[in-house]
Amino acid sequence: MIASFESVVSFVQWKTLNMLAGPPSRFSPAALGVDARAYDAFVKLRLGHSRRGSVIVPELVFGKLGPWRFFQPSFFGPCQLGWDFEPGVDVATFSVDLGSPRSRRPARSILRIRSDQRVKCYADGSQLYKCKLSGPRHIAHIASGRARRAAGGDFEILLYHHTTPVNLGPILRSRELWSSAWNLQGTRRLENVAYTYFTSLDKIGDEDDLHRIAMASNGRISFQTTSFRETEATLTLDVYRGSTEGRTSTVARYVPVHILAAPHLYFHHSIMMEPAWYEIVSPEIYRVGVNPGGRLTLTKDAVGCDRVSLKSFDHVALGDTSTLPGLAAPYDEETTDQLMHTEMLGEDIDLFQFWRRNANTDQVSGRNPEARVLEPR
Repeated sequence: MIASFESVVSFVQWKTLNMLAGPPSRFSPAALGVDARAYDAFVKLRLGHSRRGSVIVPELVFGKLGPWRFFQPSFFGPCQLGWDFEPGVDVATFSVDLGSPRSRRPARSILRIRSDQRVKCYADGSQLYKCKLSGPRHIAHIASGRARRAAGGDFEILLYHHTTPVNLGPILRSRELWSSAWNLQGTRRLENVAYTYFTSLDKIGDEDDLHRIAMASNGRISFQTTSFRETEATLTLDVYRGSTEGRTSTVARYVPVHILAAPHLYFHHSIMMEPAWYEIVSPEIYRVGVNPGGRLTLTKDAVGCDRVSLKSFDHVALGDTSTLPGLAAPYDEETTDQLMHTEMLGEDIDLFQFWRRNANTDQVSGRNPEARVLEPR
């Protein structure tokens, strides 16, 4: 087993239960810090449905703290909805844990959005809202990287594509990034979608960095459950075999957030009187999905992709971390039935209106999402 198991647990569970099979890759503080303050910010989110209910997923947070910066949630709590907070205004509040790349203890923060502060709707069903972000006093230090405003009030974030010195020259000369048929696990090729991979890590410096981008020098990563077991169960998955020596060259570019694929998720059950929580899988990984053979264009400081080439799915994996199949679900994205379906919201309806109209109804039965298709072995 590797020394640090890929899992996220709360600070209370880590300190008091001592049931883990090994140290977690990240753990959460129990509450907002005493030095918290409020900031004006924006959040890109989506409304999703699974067999366990509906949830608002905060995918990215943006704040102007000196320069624009983006914050990547690593895990978050279920939202609390407040109806008619003001006349004609509803609110949603939820906790998020934010941390810079490689952070082992992200900081607890609180997001609040209002129904009258929607900014933008995206083609994949996600939406952009103004929000209030309550977090650490020196919150800029836990940002995941730089961001900037784009046309139409959207955002672009600075990400890194790591490659070999041999490949760097052809990439820069062609002004293109080619997509890869490899799945997230890096062990099988896909037939109906290809991905260009980016990361918030500015370099791949050690074995832990490889694990953060779903690679390993021995081709294996270990995970552990979060449950009521006396000792947590473990799962070891085969992943792409890589090394820190191979990817020493970097292409750094701003990537429009509207072309990023939605991240997969984990669900952690309530443990020891603590509420259940969700985890964003591999938060240092960012993917742009395209039709097979599609390419991203490179300018001096940004990447682009035309709408015809983009390929997106209306669901992500939502793995139950109390089970071994649930741990594998995000990496078994092609065949798992543990899914969260995106509600395709548009200009005509926001997430608050949808929730009011469809409260306590089945939003999963009858859906027939397009699966990612693997090449035959």
